[in-house]
Amino acid sequence: MTLSPSLRKLVLAIHVITTMGWLGSAAAYIPLAAYLLNNQDADTIRSAIQMMSMVVNFIVVPVAFASLLTGVALSLGTRWGLFRHYWISFKLLFTVIAVFMLVAYLVELNHAASIASKSTLSSTDLSILKDSIHIVHPSGGLLIVLVATVLSVYKPKGITRYGWRKQQEIKSSTELYTTPIWIRIVGSAVIVLLLLIVALILFN
Repeated sequence: MTLSPSLRKLVLAIHVITTMGWLGSAAAYIPLAAYLLNNQDADTIRSAIQMMSMVVNFIVVPVAFASLLTGVALSLGTRWGLFRHYWISFKLLFTVIAVFMLVAYLVELNHAASIASKSTLSSTDLSILKDSIHIVHPSGGLLIVLVATVLSVYKPKGITRYGWRKQQEIKSSTELYTTPIWIRIVGSAVIVLLLLIVALILFN
């Protein structure tokens, strides 16, 4: 289904707003996490965890899912398609990875918030609350969303094999398909990124 011009603009506006909200809230979250990791006061740590939990649950998660869903709607509802161009496919992949990381971190953060709600915090509780995960996950997610945003701005050329077949159906051409060089480079970077994420999850 193709979106009407007015609906496309509305979805695009929501997509841009939610993506910028995601970037802004994640960027603001990192200094808060750094402050938590460098603090020794139990009450301050407790308050920081509770604030971080509210930010992630009520701001970061909603705008992240809204950004993902509106991005998919824009791709499916316009000439770009969802899997016809490499930059869109990679942007979708990066966004899904970032959302996955966010959900995985949310589970850990909610567990930390339940610990922080205790009336008295033991040294073990404090060590759990000051886990480096509070800055590693948001930093990684922020980097991935930045890359996805850059892709959406520059829109590097290159169509997928699926997009090429659809194009040939229209043109009735026998032109051979070639993979752009930048795709091979980005593809290698994605593999390395995925391996790093897996390593972080396994060894955290």
